[in-house]
Amino acid sequence: MTTMTNPRPPAAPKRRRSKALRRTIVALVILAGLLVAADFGAAAIVEHEVSKKAREQLQLREDPAIKIGGFSFLLQAFSGEYESVVVDAKGVPVNTLRDVEVHAEMFGVRAPLSDVIGGTLDGVPVREVRGQLRVKASDVNRAIQANAQPVLASITNLTISPAAEELVNDPDAEVTASESEIADRAGKTAGVKLCGTVDVAGQSTELCVFSLIALEGGGIAVQPKRMELKNKMSSAELPEAIQQKVLPLFGVKFDPGVLPFAVTPTEVKIEDGSLAVQGTAKDIVLGT
Repeated sequence: MTTMTNPRPPAAPKRRRSKALRRTIVALVILAGLLVAADFGAAAIVEHEVSKKAREQLQLREDPAIKIGGFSFLLQAFSGEYESVVVDAKGVPVNTLRDVEVHAEMFGVRAPLSDVIGGTLDGVPVREVRGQLRVKASDVNRAIQANAQPVLASITNLTISPAAEELVNDPDAEVTASESEIADRAGKTAGVKLCGTVDVAGQSTELCVFSLIALEGGGIAVQPKRMELKNKMSSAELPEAIQQKVLPLFGVKFDPGVLPFAVTPTEVKIEDGSLAVQGTAKDIVLGT
């Protein structure tokens, strides 16, 4: 009797399918890489053009840093509208200030790709802007030092940090919010702790002044409330008579200039290392 055996299926078609699949995957990877490269390249071109318009609007000596956000730059570019554009400029001299930072978040920015590539981009309409100016510790120290001479010979290592408004007036107040939560707050007033190193009786001492900042004529007014001294020996509040003499030295006002992009100042805020004033504006045009 003859025994029948099933022949093995040919392997060639499977190998052909495997090679075709690999080629397809490689092609897709290459295409994805090209799209990513095109995405970054086009983004760089548009960011450069918007940066020039922002420089004109802010009257800066150099182009500010621009970052376009949102998913898929190319999809936004083809539509001509970008979800968000962030503008940052540092070290801007304004009035007597030397180190102002400008920060703005713009939403609904219209810049048609054809106009950008063709060099015909004129005004750039923006649906909404949230603008902020930051006064850095170096400028705050200079202003305080101008007041303090000759009562305090020097204040060094000045730091700026957010403080709960309850603690500004009462050192024993209970505060449940974290420092990061306090730093996120913005409003008509904000609590701040200004700390610097001073020489007291030949000993290096940390002097901390708890203050409120508030909007005043579009600027930032610092209103000192109480102070503490801290050195290697002890930490305590100064006697009331001394506080009344020293505290006014920390009452300074800063005019950081007009907020970017016609933003109306409505709030103040404390960030680590800076005092900030901010606000919003709607329906503006860059470069006009």
